[in-house]
Amino acid sequence: MKRRGSALDLDPEARAALWRRVAELLEQHVVALSEPDAPLVPGRSNDAIAEEVGRLDLDGPREPGALLDEVVRALEDGVVHTDHPRYFGLFNSAPAALTVVADAIVSAYNAQLATRGHAPWPVAIEERLIAELGARFGWAPSACRGAFTTGGGEANMTALACALFATSPEVGERGVRALPAEPRVYVSTEGHATVRRAARLAGIGEGAVRVVSADAAHRMKPAALREAIADDRRNGALPLLVVATAGTTSSGGIDPLDEIATIAARERCWLHVDAAWGGLAALVPELRSAIDGVERADSITFDAHKVMSAPIGTGTFLTRREGILERVFGANTGYMPRDGSSDPYARSIQWSRRFLGLRLLLPLATLGWDGYAASLRRQVALADRLREGLRARRWRIVNDTPLPIVCFVDASEGSGARDNRFLDAVARATIGSAGGWISVPRFASGARALRACVNNHRTEERDIDRLVDALDQARAAARRG
Repeated sequence: MKRRGSALDLDPEARAALWRRVAELLEQHVVALSEPDAPLVPGRSNDAIAEEVGRLDLDGPREPGALLDEVVRALEDGVVHTDHPRYFGLFNSAPAALTVVADAIVSAYNAQLATRGHAPWPVAIEERLIAELGARFGWAPSACRGAFTTGGGEANMTALACALFATSPEVGERGVRALPAEPRVYVSTEGHATVRRAARLAGIGEGAVRVVSADAAHRMKPAALREAIADDRRNGALPLLVVATAGTTSSGGIDPLDEIATIAARERCWLHVDAAWGGLAALVPELRSAIDGVERADSITFDAHKVMSAPIGTGTFLTRREGILERVFGANTGYMPRDGSSDPYARSIQWSRRFLGLRLLLPLATLGWDGYAASLRRQVALADRLREGLRARRWRIVNDTPLPIVCFVDASEGSGARDNRFLDAVARATIGSAGGWISVPRFASGARALRACVNNHRTEERDIDRLVDALDQARAAARRG
């Protein structure tokens, strides 16, 4: 007897037609992005878009194909296109084709990775990938533990939790009251804001975070870290966690990891390296020396959605401290396995888990690590081309990093309020002309600069040259204005 279908599944013919249409629309989108004047940003205001969404009919029924076309049209004009080859903004890379396929497969099977028993193959795959990533950072694969995360925020929060539990086994029962003194967390002035957020969520408060000064290249000063720790000890506080950054968001600065590791070890602090984006240096052999010392970390944040062309939400937390994740996240319930120590739910803040690892497996098994290294090496070369082009047009580079991120100002401009207006005007005009999406960060020193990050496997030499031309035109217009 034939099984009666559900309306939510559609009939086989409708499903087949819908999949064909999805493939057509996605291919059209990728092709459209390669057009010279493909827009980067929504063509309408936020208010206009919100008004349109308010009119959306949710009472149905609607024809799925027509609705799909409507949704894709809305997305084309309703988002900043971070997958555009001239998106030089934050660390949002264009997803590789196989990662999009992976998401469709994962959604269809909807495997539950909370326990090994429910998904033995996906769990084994993710454990293999975690071990492989750990090896890139210099750990023995057998010594690496970890979990896929939603991103760097979750991973940095996990690092703080691990540091707390490693310091006192009673933290799980008594909370921070179990600590012998007020804890302190150390991060540079250019470190990520999720470290302070983690302190809030952990209940130790932002006041527990000591912000350590950075040098002119936006790298934490080891001497300042030593001084901060010594000062806290004199005042009866407990140095707990040092967060070093490999690839700051604003400028790509890399903290001196080896020196910081020595300090953390001497002071008995947990060392966490936030390599969410700068971890790309671990994948490119000639860049590996830029993060020497990372292998001495207790834990590492690494985001494949920033480095390996995976969709947003493909982060990882890595640690070489065996058993710590189970101490932090392990739980006994009547509805989960009695010995869940080998299950993912006992190693992560997440309980129900999506099979994120397939986003890495498909392209990695197809290209290999050398294929990823080649893609990243090309992005580094394109950033060098951008630096050369900017210098030739009398822009001044103001950051110092081997990573593909370029911060710059007009070489003939002074400082002050006029500079800020000038920088904002140049950025707006460059984005509006589809020359490239760039940002204007403010560093801890208060200085600002234009910022372009090459973080897209689709970016080509012509896109770099187009950006330089657009910047020149925007600068000329800003000067006239």
